[in-house]
Amino acid sequence: MFLPKAAIFDLDGTLLDSMWVWRQIDADFLAAHGHQITPDYTDAIKCMGWEEGARYTIGRYGLSATPKQVIEEWFDMCADYYRTKITMKPFAREYLAFLHEHGVPMAIATSMEPQHNIDIILDKYELRPFFQNVTVSTEVTRGKGFPDIYLLAASRLGVEPSDCAVFEDILGAIRGAAKGGFQTVGIYDTVSEGDWMDIKEEADIAVRSWRDLID
Repeated sequence: MFLPKAAIFDLDGTLLDSMWVWRQIDADFLAAHGHQITPDYTDAIKCMGWEEGARYTIGRYGLSATPKQVIEEWFDMCADYYRTKITMKPFAREYLAFLHEHGVPMAIATSMEPQHNIDIILDKYELRPFFQNVTVSTEVTRGKGFPDIYLLAASRLGVEPSDCAVFEDILGAIRGAAKGGFQTVGIYDTVSEGDWMDIKEEADIAVRSWRDLID
């Protein structure tokens, strides 16, 4: 049983079984522009914010689109997935309810956009009562490889990083949170399978199932 003083949660790949969707969207997007997805591309963009990721993609593949156009195309491709196909990971909601029952202040720190997709998830799974704030990557200048988004979410909760646990599925994001002085909890996701050994070594806690944090 893990009961932190305060908690910040990522959405995609952490609370949600959704990272497979983004890999599919990346593959479909690149295919539509005449390119094949490669593992190094996925690794490069997974901790980037939207603007940074779009600029990287344009530069790498020589696309004629603007960052805004790339981002809009990504958004259009993902909307239906969030409505119909994406689910919460087993026992994730139960863990949130457990923390809520114990009065733990909680926030979301996510790169998910647009806001409409966040609203779909919050309403679909009735998560709004659990969270005091939702902080998104577009509110800070650097991606999740840096602590900025977690520091902003913690400040909105009114807690110090040392009193707050960050739950993430991506190695780079775990490292970013650690740089800010947060306790880190690595959540297993199949998309990050190749980094799992490093996640187990570097995160303060690493679990393959949300149930492990309740039992």
